[in-house]
Amino acid sequence: MGFLSGLRQRKAEKKFAEATQVFAVRMSQWDEEDALINEMMEHVSLCIAGKLDEVFPDRSDYGFMLKTSEIPVGLIQGAGYVELVKAPAQYQAGYGGVSFPLFGGIRLNTGGIKGKRIPGAESMDLTDTGTALITNSRVMFQGQKRTHEWKFEKMMAMSHLPGGITTFAMTAKGKPAGLAYGDTAASVVQFRLELASSLALGTLDRFLAELQVEKDKHATEKPVPPVPLTSTR
Repeated sequence: MGFLSGLRQRKAEKKFAEATQVFAVRMSQWDEEDALINEMMEHVSLCIAGKLDEVFPDRSDYGFMLKTSEIPVGLIQGAGYVELVKAPAQYQAGYGGVSFPLFGGIRLNTGGIKGKRIPGAESMDLTDTGTALITNSRVMFQGQKRTHEWKFEKMMAMSHLPGGITTFAMTAKGKPAGLAYGDTAASVVQFRLELASSLALGTLDRFLAELQVEKDKHATEKPVPPVPLTSTR
C-alpha cells in the first residue's frame, strides 16, 4: 500500500469509528424511547382490561381530598403554576391639533392629542410552586399562594409545550393556565395526563390507537448503522 492509500485508509477508519460511536448513542436513545412507548401501551391495555390496580397500586391521597371513585394517577412535587400574564399597555402619542399665532410670536395649540394604545405582550409566567396531583377525574394544584383544579370533563384542550409545560383550556371563561414540571419528567408527566384524561372521558381505545401510530412512526426512525469499511490493504 502506498503512502497516500494508507493515509486515506486511516482517515476512513477514523470516520467510521466516529460514525459508529454516533450510531451507538442514537441507537441507545431509540431503544429507550421504544421501550417507553411499549410500556405506555401496556399500561393503557391494562386499563382497558379493567386492571387498574396493576397500573395504579399506590392509592395514597398525598394530602388532597379525593372522592370515593378517584384514583391517583400521578404526583408532581415541585410543580410550577403557570398562567397567561399580560404586560402593561403602552401609549404611543402623536399630535393632531391646530395652532394660531398670539402676541409676541407665541403660538397657541388647540385640539387633541392623537396616538394609539399598544397592548402589552402576553406570556406564560410561573406564579407559584407547590404539589400537583393527577387523578382519573381532575388535576389539582396546591401551592404557597393558591390552589386550583382542572376537571377533565370541563376541559376543551390540553396542550403540551416545550420546556415541560402543560396548559389547560377550560369551557368556563378564563385565561389558560397550567403546570410546569421541566423537560426531564416531560414524557412521563404528559403520558400520565393523557392517560388520566382518557380514563375520565372514556377514550382509552382512541389513546391506544394514537400510541400505536407513534410506535409505527418511531419504527421508521430507527438509526441505520454505518456501512462497514472495505480494507484496501
